[in-house]
Amino acid sequence: MATAAATRAEFVYPPPSPEISGGLLALLKVFGPGAIIASVTVGTGETIFAPRMGALFGYTMFWVVLTAVIAKGLLVYGGMRHLVLAGEHPMAAWARFPGPRGWVPKLIGAVAVISFPLWIAALSDAVGSICIWVTGVGAGQWWGRPFWGTAVILATMALTLVQTYDVLERVSFGFLALKVLFVLAACLVVRPDWLAALLGLLPRVPAYPGWAAAAYPEIVSRPPILEIATLLGTVGGGVQDYIGYVGCVREKRWGAAAEPDGGPDRMPVEPDQVRRGRSWLRAPAFDVTSSFLAVFVMTGLFMLLGAAVLHPQHQVPTNADLYGQQAQFLGVVHPALVPVYQAGIFFAMLGAVYGCFEVYARTLFEPARALWPSRAWSFPRLRLWNTLYCGLGGLLILWTGLRTVTVVTIVSPLSGVLGCGLWCLAMLWVDRAQMPAAYRMRGGLRAAMLLAGLAMAVAGAYTTYAAWFG
Repeated sequence: MATAAATRAEFVYPPPSPEISGGLLALLKVFGPGAIIASVTVGTGETIFAPRMGALFGYTMFWVVLTAVIAKGLLVYGGMRHLVLAGEHPMAAWARFPGPRGWVPKLIGAVAVISFPLWIAALSDAVGSICIWVTGVGAGQWWGRPFWGTAVILATMALTLVQTYDVLERVSFGFLALKVLFVLAACLVVRPDWLAALLGLLPRVPAYPGWAAAAYPEIVSRPPILEIATLLGTVGGGVQDYIGYVGCVREKRWGAAAEPDGGPDRMPVEPDQVRRGRSWLRAPAFDVTSSFLAVFVMTGLFMLLGAAVLHPQHQVPTNADLYGQQAQFLGVVHPALVPVYQAGIFFAMLGAVYGCFEVYARTLFEPARALWPSRAWSFPRLRLWNTLYCGLGGLLILWTGLRTVTVVTIVSPLSGVLGCGLWCLAMLWVDRAQMPAAYRMRGGLRAAMLLAGLAMAVAGAYTTYAAWFG
């Protein structure tokens, strides 16, 4: 690094914008990438697996939601922190790991890229289920969900190729607001047991209820830890989302994020520049906190609804019926409110599919730049090829007959748990081995990221093996 520092001039941090240096209301103006990722990641985990866990275990699994939100919020902040301070995506820093050239971005990038069409298929199948639920077209037919899922994939592919980042940010914010509004209304109507939900924040692994063995033998055949890992992997997304999420910060130009050729060796070490660089961290901290707070609220409310409505009736969302039982969430008040809930679920899932193509294109763009930095990458061209890969791959999986619960159970432990643990551990090495001392993480953040990384890496390795080979 000393040689590189001698030949590469230090960059200078721009002064923080008024929004960054202002109060809480001013910071609201910087909320952007977080709205996209909250819209994209509030999908199967929140609308299917959270009520499913509530239906199976009542209020006892809120600790899983809290764990996922905190751990994944930490890893995303660590990545955004590096981009804002060093002017390079974490993928570029990971390419400098000791060992074979680029093995870390290749590993994490491969986990993400392999999962793209799987998540597109899972999400579009879920939207197809909603469309059948609402219209009745294709009900009971083998082609029903693939037909509707195909329509969703083709429509969102077309929108992806004509949209801009600003449009995506505004639309995602609108989808997110609608999601929170509809599910909050449902939860206020149902009136769940809030005290039991609070006690559910205490970690424990309960057994399946006695009635589940007879009614849902395919679920009970799996140990409860696999249900927990699936929820942990789906809540808030996975590395396939977060690589692109961090890349979106380039559009905001926070700190050194707009530097065309950044790196730790170009970071200024003068005290006033260090203070200025660190002051920019308010933006990613607020964006990540707002995003994952929205995910926590949404997931928690869906789990509350499952525990309050489905659990007493021994009803659990499965591949055969993802959303039909959820009509009760507002239908218990008046049947006329069922379409209101259907609209909320539809917007939640459509927003997830809509944002995935753009986020995944950025996820592919970052490891490509890190592994082959001398090549001039065209993001629009890469986005086109990535959209075709995700869309056509998703269609292929969709028409094979694989359904949402099956697909998510396969992919979420890998991309949403193991991949996230590897991310945290990789960022800790970068912080220690590459960052100037003045910019390194403080003790509390470093300890929290280490704990999250180790826990998710171990849990992800075990549950990925169990889901694939167990």
